[in-house]
Amino acid sequence: MVLKALHRLVARRYLRKPDQEGLLSVKFPTASSLAHASLNEIAYRLGLRRSYRLTSVNLELTNRCNLRCSMCPVNRDMVREKGFMDPALFRRIIDENPQLEHVLAFQWGEPLMHPHFFELVRYATDRGVRVMITSNGTYLSPELRQRLLASGLDRITFSVDGVGEIHTHIRGYEYERLKKDVLSLRDERDRAGLDHPRIDVSMVVFEETEPYVGSFFAEWGGLVDRVQAIPKFVSGPRTVPCRELWRGTAVVLWDGRVSICCRDADGEAIVGDAGKEPLEAIWNGRRMQELRRSHLQRDFRGICRDCSEYSSETVSPRFG
Repeated sequence: MVLKALHRLVARRYLRKPDQEGLLSVKFPTASSLAHASLNEIAYRLGLRRSYRLTSVNLELTNRCNLRCSMCPVNRDMVREKGFMDPALFRRIIDENPQLEHVLAFQWGEPLMHPHFFELVRYATDRGVRVMITSNGTYLSPELRQRLLASGLDRITFSVDGVGEIHTHIRGYEYERLKKDVLSLRDERDRAGLDHPRIDVSMVVFEETEPYVGSFFAEWGGLVDRVQAIPKFVSGPRTVPCRELWRGTAVVLWDGRVSICCRDADGEAIVGDAGKEPLEAIWNGRRMQELRRSHLQRDFRGICRDCSEYSSETVSPRFG
């Protein structure tokens, strides 16, 4: 109850983003994880070049995807090579970073396409690391649903953009089929008496989907564990330093290169290689310290210069 009250207080009074209360509870479910996040936030507020510590990592299992969504660069604009993360690299990152509180085994692409997906999830969970993924929901056959329930996965977020035909139009995958499969996974989990994986749905808000935000929340509220909406990345001038440089989350692309941000679809802002040096060393290394310094001086370079989000009264911006 105390943690829940703290999540509410931080979201509503400090961040002034009430709709992010649920996200805070997912990312910081314990007092220690919330304390570590607070110390990273203090480093940001004090304008330090070093963040307190690395707390989580986005591991891009693959940047391949079987869909061609209208707002996603993967099969439209992405120019970097496509591939799958080497299981040895995944294991190395887990082993070298025992302080990690959770792993998002996703960045761009569809993680369930990785041929060793279940093996990698189990490797991390057996070592006490919570694993979460985001999926387009196109691989929810009865057999795969059972494997997901047995995998140890902490949470799976399904991308659902709008309700009905708008989702089908944007993603090229039938909405009703997706909804049926997601609810089947939920029902099978509940019948088995399992607490996990928790099941979320997430909607990207932009011009096409904005009119459907209300109906999206109305349709999915109560059906899954959490419903969220996030704004689409758009081009626009940055005016304030970005918390992402301090927040404690590293982004590792499938080939091991470490980027500064989840927006970096083409790997333009690389600060190290997780296959050659520890993530913790990269996180507070020379390149990251220089980036933090330039942000504090309002000297926004590279992809940071033109980083913004779709503006809508229906959703709070994620970054600031």
